[in-house]
Amino acid sequence: MKFITSREVRSNPARLWEGTGSDESVITVNGKPRAIVVAVGEDLEETITAFRRARALSALEKIRQSAKENGLETLSEQEIDTVINRSRKGW
Repeated sequence: MKFITSREVRSNPARLWEGTGSDESVITVNGKPRAIVVAVGEDLEETITAFRRARALSALEKIRQSAKENGLETLSEQEIDTVINRSRKGW
């Protein structure tokens, strides 16, 4: 994986594909990662699906971690349903 600044991408987009032969490049802004560029293989839909799945799993892990930090991992199914129903009534 290589890192490239957004300024470099603006001035020379071909820099994304040069160099290490890596299939991934991280674009940085002010030294912080902002985007990932991934080479697409033969099947674009398969690549997109894999990316979306990975992003969803990452989001789920963050939700689980937050629940654990807030002591919510021990709620029963009935308690969860109660919280959901209260929330829906507030809409």
